[in-house]
Amino acid sequence: MLRKISFYLIAELSKYPNLKKSLVKLIDFLFEFRKVTAGNLIRNPAYVQHLFSSKVIARPGTLSFGAIFNPGALEVNGQILILAKAQVIPWFKTGGKKRKHYLKGNPVALLLDEKYHPVRQERIIKDITGFPTDEKWAIEDTRMFWWNGRKMINHSLVIIGKIDGVDNQVSVKSALSVLENDLETFRFCAFPKVDCAVQNFEKNWVYKETENNLLLFYSVNPFRVLKLEDEDHLEFKTIINQQFTEKLHDPGGFGTMVSFSANPIDFDEKYWLMVVHQIDNKISGRCYYHWAVLVSKQTMLPEKMSSAPIFSGMGARGRTPGIRYISSILKKDDEILFFAGEGDVYVTVTRKAVEEIINDMTEL
Repeated sequence: MLRKISFYLIAELSKYPNLKKSLVKLIDFLFEFRKVTAGNLIRNPAYVQHLFSSKVIARPGTLSFGAIFNPGALEVNGQILILAKAQVIPWFKTGGKKRKHYLKGNPVALLLDEKYHPVRQERIIKDITGFPTDEKWAIEDTRMFWWNGRKMINHSLVIIGKIDGVDNQVSVKSALSVLENDLETFRFCAFPKVDCAVQNFEKNWVYKETENNLLLFYSVNPFRVLKLEDEDHLEFKTIINQQFTEKLHDPGGFGTMVSFSANPIDFDEKYWLMVVHQIDNKISGRCYYHWAVLVSKQTMLPEKMSSAPIFSGMGARGRTPGIRYISSILKKDDEILFFAGEGDVYVTVTRKAVEEIINDMTEL
């Protein structure tokens, strides 16, 4: 019966081509913006709570950029350095004639004051050197860590090519670069070499320097850790490759991949603190959930995990409520600072007490 009704309506609409064309455009518009519409309807009350618990460091318009997000964070001489890739305009606005701006923009360095405002220094890094010259590329997701006294940057390098005649991402490689010359130079080092098969799209490799060794945490499932064997060629060798319980395999019960979020940091004498995330595909779009994990410094294996997500993407700033991505963490006295990208346009920081994190841990 419903099929007959639909056929009848289509036949009637076909008699009025202009009306049919207008309705098709309206349906396309609603389909395109359904996530934004649904997100705005279900954003509260998480959004209100989030506004009070987090602080904006950079937003659209900072240093005249349309977007700054997914920052790296590093403590340098008692100050907090933020490094993020900016975009001339947000990637989701680069359609049609604006496609020439797709992923265009420079890295930005921000030095924060005691209240985590970028008032001490704001700098656009223009000296970007050593990158491949035979491909069109863009920098994304600029995490940071110390290695041999150098300010290292582990980041994604998006390779851009034509798909259906339009510039788009054809692959993503995990890269290492270094920040030099008093925040003036962003110099590419290499694509690290690993002894396992890699995919065409590789993200979320995280690093930790410990006892003159450099560790690369490659995947959560299996939990794979590699150690730098050849510094000259940045070759890493697997030292741990182990499957874990369902808790770490699928903490949210979403059936989606679990990935590393931020470079591990020293939590106490026994543990490193790292953050992992998992995506739930809601009607409003991707929603990120993050868990805290304590990794033994002795065995390099995860031993404890927060019983519930320490962050939900719901309530994030930006066009959709689920895009709050924790990309860097720092320990400051008795607090952990969580630096995030929100809505692919904002950089924010949220503080949590160390005691709060400890009290929510359960054994794996």
